[in-house]
Amino acid sequence: MQRFANNRSLSLNIIRWVLFWIIVVTGPVFSGDYAAAFLDIGVGARALAMGGAFCSIADDGTAFYWNPAGMSAVRQRTLSGMYGQQFGSLQKPFGHFHHVGLVQPLTGNASIGLNWMRLSIDEIPEYPELRGDSYLDRLYQHALRPTGEPTGYFSDVEDVFVFSFSKMLKQQFNMGWNYQDVRIDIPIGVNFKWIRQALYTYSATGMGLDLGAMIRIYFSDLMVNDEFGIFSFGMNFQDFTTTHIKWNTRHDDSVPYNIKWGVSYAQPLPFANHSILIAYDRDSRWQGDRHLGFSYTAFRHLDLRVGKHGKHLTGGAGLQIWRFGIDYAFITHELSDMHRISSYIKL
Repeated sequence: MQRFANNRSLSLNIIRWVLFWIIVVTGPVFSGDYAAAFLDIGVGARALAMGGAFCSIADDGTAFYWNPAGMSAVRQRTLSGMYGQQFGSLQKPFGHFHHVGLVQPLTGNASIGLNWMRLSIDEIPEYPELRGDSYLDRLYQHALRPTGEPTGYFSDVEDVFVFSFSKMLKQQFNMGWNYQDVRIDIPIGVNFKWIRQALYTYSATGMGLDLGAMIRIYFSDLMVNDEFGIFSFGMNFQDFTTTHIKWNTRHDDSVPYNIKWGVSYAQPLPFANHSILIAYDRDSRWQGDRHLGFSYTAFRHLDLRVGKHGKHLTGGAGLQIWRFGIDYAFITHELSDMHRISSYIKL
């Protein structure tokens, strides 16, 4: 009976492991509605700590992901990077998520960017097929029972390379003789994406396009009072042309387009170098996900952030010293809470 109980426990563990990877890995890969779902993980601990409410902000090295239009606000060459465990613990994560990117400002209030993201899951065990014609055969014949030892291991690797271009259009809007001109910034941007996926002996590639735009209104000009801040509205048309992913099995997947829009307001505080930032985003995909974020900046160097993505709470902090900055985000999730660490350096 003890041996039977051990075999039963082993079988249940194998089943749980297989089901987990079917849901988390192979489901997104082979389902049309969830094709290339790793693209929805999110980049940058600053934005993730604010619940992903970043479409109308997007003014750092991760702008390509949230809204490529905002990349034109980066006026100094910036190298960014992020690492985060994908479920599991920091010591034993189920997967690894990486990002490295470079933004290069150009003349004429324009910028270009090159970014790489990867989700990798290593040492996925492969088990042999069960022997015997039925469960009863394995119950009464010890030689047919599985040992629980994998015959080998395989990996899942998903990459995306993104080339971005952004241009800032600056306007002066005349409100009349009794008012000064109001500054309005209108950034626009585009992403060209190349996707590569490899799972076991299968591989796939695809290409996609994102379009983004923003409007930033300086309320300090509108109210003729420097105590007011900046209101922003942004839209990002992700996978605008419907991204098609072709597998070497002659199976094709399509990444559905997503319209992401958001609003934000940045308000300076009366005491020197302090400010608050409030943002709200919404997606047309995934049943209209809502994102809400709040950030408090002290002395222009320390940030405290909280947010909400759907029903998941987020939080984090950031520190900027000279040309270097580091950000941390904590994200709650049903499967496992996650940590994200990102950094940047202005070259």
